[in-house]
Amino acid sequence: MLSLWTVVFFLMTLALLFFSWMGNIYGWQPVQSMLSEEGIRWGLNHVMYDYVQTPALGMVLVLFMGIGIGIRAGYYNVWKRIGQNSQNVSRKERRSFVLSTIVGACYVLVLIFSIPFLRNVTGTLIHSPFMNGWVYIASFGLGLMGLVYGYASNSYRRVSQVFEAMACLIVCNAGYFVALFFVVQFFSVLSYTQLALYLGVDKCIIDIIFIVCSYLPLFFCRNK
Repeated sequence: MLSLWTVVFFLMTLALLFFSWMGNIYGWQPVQSMLSEEGIRWGLNHVMYDYVQTPALGMVLVLFMGIGIGIRAGYYNVWKRIGQNSQNVSRKERRSFVLSTIVGACYVLVLIFSIPFLRNVTGTLIHSPFMNGWVYIASFGLGLMGLVYGYASNSYRRVSQVFEAMACLIVCNAGYFVALFFVVQFFSVLSYTQLALYLGVDKCIIDIIFIVCSYLPLFFCRNK
Protein backbone atom coordinates (compact mmCIF):
# COMPACT_ATOMS: atom_id res chain seq x y z
CA MET A 1 0.00 0.00 0.00
CA LEU A 2 2.83 2.41 0.75
CA SER A 3 4.30 1.84 -2.69
CA LEU A 4 0.91 2.50 -4.29
CA TRP A 5 0.52 5.64 -2.17
CA THR A 6 3.94 6.81 -3.38
CA VAL A 7 3.18 6.14 -7.05
CA VAL A 8 -0.16 7.96 -6.84
CA PHE A 9 1.41 11.12 -5.43
CA PHE A 10 4.28 10.94 -7.90
CA LEU A 11 1.84 10.78 -10.81
CA MET A 12 -0.27 13.58 -9.36
CA THR A 13 2.85 15.72 -9.04
CA LEU A 14 3.61 15.09 -12.72
CA ALA A 15 0.03 16.14 -13.50
CA LEU A 16 0.58 19.37 -11.58
CA LEU A 17 3.71 20.08 -13.63
CA PHE A 18 1.75 19.57 -16.85
CA PHE A 19 -1.26 21.68 -15.85
CA SER A 20 0.92 24.46 -14.46
CA TRP A 21 2.72 24.53 -17.80
CA MET A 22 -0.62 24.65 -19.63
CA GLY A 23 -1.83 27.38 -17.31
CA ASN A 24 1.23 29.45 -18.03
CA ILE A 25 0.70 29.10 -21.79
CA TYR A 26 -3.01 30.00 -21.72
CA GLY A 27 -2.71 32.70 -19.07
CA TRP A 28 -4.62 31.08 -16.25
CA GLN A 29 -4.40 33.54 -13.38
CA PRO A 30 -2.72 33.21 -10.89
CA VAL A 31 -1.18 29.88 -12.01
CA GLN A 32 2.64 29.66 -12.05
CA SER A 33 4.51 27.09 -14.12
CA MET A 34 6.88 24.74 -12.33
CA LEU A 35 8.64 24.14 -15.64
CA SER A 36 9.73 27.75 -16.01
CA GLU A 37 13.20 28.93 -14.99
CA GLU A 38 11.78 30.52 -11.87
CA GLY A 39 9.78 27.39 -11.04
CA ILE A 40 12.78 25.11 -11.40
CA ARG A 41 14.88 27.38 -9.17
CA TRP A 42 12.10 27.43 -6.59
CA GLY A 43 11.82 23.65 -6.69
CA LEU A 44 15.54 23.09 -6.15
CA ASN A 45 15.53 25.52 -3.23
CA HIS A 46 12.54 23.87 -1.55
CA VAL A 47 12.68 20.14 -2.36
CA MET A 48 14.79 19.30 0.73
CA TYR A 49 13.70 22.18 2.95
CA ASP A 50 9.97 21.45 2.71
CA TYR A 51 10.51 17.77 3.47
CA VAL A 52 12.72 18.33 6.49
CA GLN A 53 10.38 21.02 7.84
CA THR A 54 7.31 18.79 7.60
CA PRO A 55 5.94 18.29 11.16
CA ALA A 56 5.03 14.66 10.43
CA LEU A 57 8.66 13.72 9.75
CA GLY A 58 10.07 14.68 13.15
CA MET A 59 6.94 13.63 15.02
CA VAL A 60 6.87 10.11 13.58
CA LEU A 61 10.62 9.60 13.95
CA VAL A 62 10.57 10.57 17.63
CA LEU A 63 7.47 8.49 18.41
CA PHE A 64 8.86 5.48 16.57
CA MET A 65 11.96 5.54 18.78
CA GLY A 66 9.99 5.54 22.03
CA ILE A 67 7.37 3.03 20.93
CA GLY A 68 10.02 0.74 19.44
CA ILE A 69 11.58 0.17 22.87
CA GLY A 70 8.31 -1.18 24.22
CA ILE A 71 7.58 -3.30 21.16
CA ARG A 72 10.96 -5.04 21.14
CA ALA A 73 10.77 -5.60 24.89
CA GLY A 74 7.37 -7.27 24.52
CA TYR A 75 5.60 -4.76 26.78
CA TYR A 76 2.67 -4.10 24.45
CA ASN A 77 2.29 -7.78 23.70
CA VAL A 78 1.94 -8.58 27.40
CA TRP A 79 -0.44 -5.63 27.78
CA LYS A 80 -2.62 -7.16 25.05
CA ARG A 81 -2.53 -10.66 26.56
CA ILE A 82 -3.40 -9.37 30.04
CA GLY A 83 -6.27 -7.37 28.56
CA GLN A 84 -7.58 -10.55 26.94
CA ASN A 85 -7.29 -12.40 30.29
CA SER A 86 -4.82 -14.77 28.71
CA GLN A 87 -3.35 -17.40 31.02
CA ASN A 88 -0.17 -17.50 28.96
CA VAL A 89 1.54 -14.74 30.97
CA SER A 90 4.40 -15.73 33.25
CA ARG A 91 4.90 -14.39 36.77
CA LYS A 92 8.02 -12.51 35.67
CA GLU A 93 6.09 -10.88 32.82
CA ARG A 94 3.33 -9.79 35.20
CA ARG A 95 5.82 -8.36 37.72
CA SER A 96 7.68 -6.56 34.97
CA PHE A 97 4.43 -5.24 33.55
CA VAL A 98 3.27 -3.92 36.93
CA LEU A 99 6.64 -2.32 37.60
CA SER A 100 6.74 -0.58 34.22
CA THR A 101 3.14 0.60 34.63
CA ILE A 102 3.93 2.06 38.05
CA VAL A 103 6.93 3.89 36.57
CA GLY A 104 4.68 5.18 33.81
CA ALA A 105 2.11 6.41 36.33
CA CYS A 106 4.84 8.18 38.32
CA TYR A 107 6.08 9.78 35.10
CA VAL A 108 2.58 11.10 34.39
CA LEU A 109 2.27 12.50 37.91
CA VAL A 110 5.63 14.26 37.65
CA LEU A 111 4.54 15.62 34.29
CA ILE A 112 1.25 16.93 35.70
CA PHE A 113 3.04 18.74 38.53
CA SER A 114 5.55 20.14 36.02
CA ILE A 115 2.91 21.69 33.75
CA PRO A 116 2.88 25.05 35.62
CA PHE A 117 6.59 25.40 34.84
CA LEU A 118 6.12 24.48 31.18
CA ARG A 119 3.61 27.20 30.29
CA ASN A 120 4.44 30.15 28.09
CA VAL A 121 5.19 33.65 29.35
CA THR A 122 1.46 34.48 29.46
CA GLY A 123 0.72 31.50 31.70
CA THR A 124 -1.17 29.44 29.11
CA LEU A 125 -0.34 26.20 27.32
CA ILE A 126 -0.85 27.60 23.82
CA HIS A 127 2.53 27.68 22.04
CA SER A 128 4.14 26.69 25.35
CA PRO A 129 7.19 24.45 25.85
CA PHE A 130 4.77 21.72 26.93
CA MET A 131 2.72 21.86 23.72
CA ASN A 132 5.80 22.27 21.53
CA GLY A 133 7.47 19.28 23.13
CA TRP A 134 4.51 16.97 23.72
CA VAL A 135 5.73 14.47 21.12
CA TYR A 136 9.09 14.10 22.85
CA ILE A 137 7.37 13.96 26.26
CA ALA A 138 5.08 11.15 25.07
CA SER A 139 7.87 9.26 23.33
CA PHE A 140 10.13 9.51 26.38
CA GLY A 141 7.38 8.21 28.65
CA LEU A 142 6.58 5.28 26.38
CA GLY A 143 10.26 4.51 25.96
CA LEU A 144 10.83 4.65 29.72
CA MET A 145 8.05 2.16 30.38
CA GLY A 146 9.34 -0.15 27.67
CA LEU A 147 12.87 0.14 29.03
CA VAL A 148 11.83 -0.73 32.59
CA TYR A 149 9.83 -3.70 31.35
CA GLY A 150 12.65 -4.85 29.11
CA TYR A 151 15.30 -4.90 31.81
CA ALA A 152 12.93 -6.31 34.47
CA SER A 153 11.91 -9.17 32.17
CA ASN A 154 15.46 -9.71 30.83
CA SER A 155 14.34 -8.83 27.31
CA TYR A 156 17.17 -6.30 27.36
CA ARG A 157 20.60 -7.14 28.66
CA ARG A 158 22.81 -4.81 26.61
CA VAL A 159 22.60 -1.16 25.64
CA SER A 160 23.00 -2.20 22.01
CA GLN A 161 19.66 -4.02 22.23
CA VAL A 162 17.94 -0.82 23.33
CA PHE A 163 19.57 1.07 20.48
CA GLU A 164 18.34 -1.52 17.99
CA ALA A 165 14.86 -1.34 19.51
CA MET A 166 14.75 2.43 19.04
CA ALA A 167 15.57 1.96 15.38
CA CYS A 168 13.37 -1.08 14.68
CA LEU A 169 10.19 0.77 13.70
CA ILE A 170 12.14 3.27 11.61
CA VAL A 171 13.89 0.46 9.75
CA CYS A 172 10.87 -1.75 9.07
CA ASN A 173 8.72 1.24 8.11
CA ALA A 174 11.26 3.11 6.00
CA GLY A 175 8.71 3.06 3.19
CA TYR A 176 6.59 5.53 5.16
CA PHE A 177 9.30 8.18 4.94
CA VAL A 178 9.62 7.59 1.21
CA ALA A 179 5.86 7.97 0.79
CA LEU A 180 5.88 11.10 2.95
CA PHE A 181 8.55 12.63 0.71
CA PHE A 182 6.30 12.36 -2.34
CA VAL A 183 3.29 13.65 -0.40
CA VAL A 184 5.27 16.72 0.65
CA GLN A 185 6.53 17.35 -2.88
CA PHE A 186 2.99 17.18 -4.29
CA PHE A 187 1.61 19.74 -1.86
CA SER A 188 4.69 21.97 -2.22
CA VAL A 189 4.23 22.03 -6.00
CA LEU A 190 0.50 22.59 -5.54
CA SER A 191 1.24 25.58 -3.33
CA TYR A 192 3.73 27.11 -5.76
CA THR A 193 1.65 26.61 -8.91
CA GLN A 194 -1.47 28.03 -7.19
CA LEU A 195 -3.65 25.64 -9.16
CA ALA A 196 -5.84 25.11 -6.09
CA LEU A 197 -6.40 28.87 -5.87
CA TYR A 198 -7.26 28.93 -9.56
CA LEU A 199 -9.87 26.20 -8.96
CA GLY A 200 -11.27 28.10 -5.98
CA VAL A 201 -10.21 25.60 -3.30
CA ASP A 202 -9.67 27.24 0.09
CA LYS A 203 -6.15 27.03 1.56
CA CYS A 204 -7.51 25.71 4.87
CA ILE A 205 -8.99 22.73 3.06
CA ILE A 206 -5.66 22.05 1.34
CA ASP A 207 -3.87 22.24 4.70
CA ILE A 208 -6.28 19.72 6.24
CA ILE A 209 -5.89 17.34 3.29
CA PHE A 210 -2.11 17.67 3.57
CA ILE A 211 -2.18 16.71 7.25
CA VAL A 212 -4.42 13.71 6.56
CA CYS A 213 -2.25 12.54 3.65
CA SER A 214 0.89 12.89 5.79
CA TYR A 215 -0.35 10.65 8.60
CA LEU A 216 -2.71 8.28 6.81
CA PRO A 217 0.15 6.04 5.53
CA LEU A 218 0.93 5.20 9.17
CA PHE A 219 -2.03 2.80 9.04
CA PHE A 220 -0.07 0.78 6.49
CA CYS A 221 3.01 0.53 8.71
CA ARG A 222 4.19 -2.62 10.46
CA ASN A 223 4.52 -2.78 14.24
CA LYS A 224 7.50 -5.11 14.47
